[in-house]
Amino acid sequence: MPIFKKRTREIEEQFARKDVLLTSRGANFFGQESKGLGQVRGNGVLILTTNELYFGMWTPKKELKIPILAIKSIENPKSFLGKSVFRKLLKITFVNDLGDLDAAAWYVKDLDSWAHELARLMRSIKNF
Repeated sequence: MPIFKKRTREIEEQFARKDVLLTSRGANFFGQESKGLGQVRGNGVLILTTNELYFGMWTPKKELKIPILAIKSIENPKSFLGKSVFRKLLKITFVNDLGDLDAAAWYVKDLDSWAHELARLMRSIKNF
């Protein structure tokens, strides 16, 4: 079985009992701002639940978890950390585990759905 299929299945099994709103298999990760410019782009699974935005990279095997409460803004630039696919990206600015402002970006196929759903979740948390 190809590594990406095995890794996708592992990740989706973690979320089998959670309230998954959106999933993007093959999301292209552009990196995390606090990790610097030397990061390698990679594909993986991006999952949005009512509580978090989760990314599990296929290889190297790594993950990023961003609580919805930590998200400060959503933008759609065409590049991030000097990398581009000449299309709009999903850029999330958030407060990381160290309490610092950080950002991460992905290329996802249905950008409008991701941006809309994240904005809706952020509004609902502020109104709660």
